[in-house]
Amino acid sequence: MKTRRVFRRNRKTPEQRIQEQALREKLQQTKPSLDDLIRRGEFDPDAVMTMGMYADLQEAIQTLKQERLRAGQSVSDVAERSGLDRAVVSRLENGKQENPTVATLMRYAAAIGKRILWSYEDVAEKAPVTNGKARQRRTA
Repeated sequence: MKTRRVFRRNRKTPEQRIQEQALREKLQQTKPSLDDLIRRGEFDPDAVMTMGMYADLQEAIQTLKQERLRAGQSVSDVAERSGLDRAVVSRLENGKQENPTVATLMRYAAAIGKRILWSYEDVAEKAPVTNGKARQRRTA
């Protein structure tokens, strides 16, 4: 999936632009870490999806899309079986639905004859990526 940058007209007032620029300058001077911002109460980590979370979600959606294609189903087939709008299915598969609900994902999976199973892992145990290649994990 290739990410495409979308440019929109800036509708901010001159005052909002000045405030935004002042904030950028402050952040460039202090360069606080995410932990610093959370500790000071300037950032709510529950209010946003991290890039890692987004990447994991998109990977799962792309896997579902590959399963749909492997089964020879069209976007319209999935829309009809799931009860989702065809545009919703298309946006989901193209990464334009940034934060789909669990119900939407479950309905999509069921429409292609799959079921989503949840698991978790400690973030510290995840293999770090260097130069696009995952390092091997050591096991004791």
